[in-house]
Formats: sequence, C-alpha cells, structure tokens
Amino acid sequence: MTKQDEFQQKAKSIETLVAKLEGAADPAVGSAARDLVQELMELHGAGIERMLEIAHEAGDPGMAIIDRFGRDELVRSVLLLYGLHPDDLHTRVIRALESAQPFLKSNGASAELVSIGEGGEVRVSLEAKSSGCGAGASSVKARIEAALHDAAPDAASILVEDRSTPSLAGSAFVSIAELQSGQAMAALAVPRVQRSGD
Repeated sequence: MTKQDEFQQKAKSIETLVAKLEGAADPAVGSAARDLVQELMELHGAGIERMLEIAHEAGDPGMAIIDRFGRDELVRSVLLLYGLHPDDLHTRVIRALESAQPFLKSNGASAELVSIGEGGEVRVSLEAKSSGCGAGASSVKARIEAALHDAAPDAASILVEDRSTPSLAGSAFVSIAELQSGQAMAALAVPRVQRSGD
C-alpha cells in the first residue's frame, strides 16, 4: 500500500467516524464533532501555511524544499487538502502527463492536455493502440485517469477522451447486440447485382 493509499484510507476513516458522531441520538454531539474537525483543520492549515512561508523566506534552498513537498506523495496530498500546494492545477496536470510518458510509450500511446476550464474541468486526449477488443486502450486510459486524479484531486472533473482507432478498423467483427437487433445482417448484406432480365 502506498503512502497515498494510506492517506486516503485515513481520510475515509475520519469521515466515517464523523458520520457516526453526527448520527448520534444527541444532535449536540454531531455538531460538536463537526466543530472539532473544523477547528483542527484550521489549526493544522495555519501551521502548514506558516511552515511554507518560513521555507519560502529562506530563498532558493527553501524553494527547493517546497518543490520537494509538492512532489512527495504524502505531503502533496496534505497540501492539496489544505489548498496549499505550490503548483497550480495546470502545472500538476502537465507533470502527471510527463511522468506517464514512459508508460504511454511502452504501450504505443500518447496523451496530451486539451484544456482546463475556468471551473477546473480537465480534458485530455488519448491515442492508444488497441487490440481487436480494445482492452489495451481501456487499460491505458484507466491508468492515465488514475494518474490525473492522483495529481489533481481538486479538479472539478477529469475527462480522458479516447481517440484511438482499433487496429481492426473496417473488419467484419459484429457485436452480439448488433446480431440481436438485426442491424448486422443489413450492414453485412452484399447488394445483389441486378441481372439484365430482372
């Protein structure tokens, strides 16, 4: 289990505990739980922000440390949670795509950022080799989506548009759904050549 996975697991555990307290028979208990979590978040957030300020004041060595914070799997998650990550959304998405380049190349694929909307909607274009059933392309797409979600959990949405063309384009493969609907027979039917006497 990675540090990122552990962080997510602990965050979910905290959410579960707060939800249990909110479901208590006494509404004051749920309210106190929310207030406690809010106060802790504000205290920790202020402390982390001050740590970043102190590092920033140290000049280039401090900036190098802040950069390392932004790239560290666990610290990055905490900084994102508090809205203190040193890199903006665009930079993090680009870095995630750059980091994925060896994986993409090894799978004969490429991905590029199409746009990031004003509301934080991320659109990425993916082109991947596909085996006849498209399994290769779908696994590459899933891996890129996971990398983007990891780097940019604060994105409003992440859309990876698969622009791959199957290697068997134009083949006579017919899906079961098409066979059941009868569309396949119409699509595969060879027009009869009219004979002069018909």
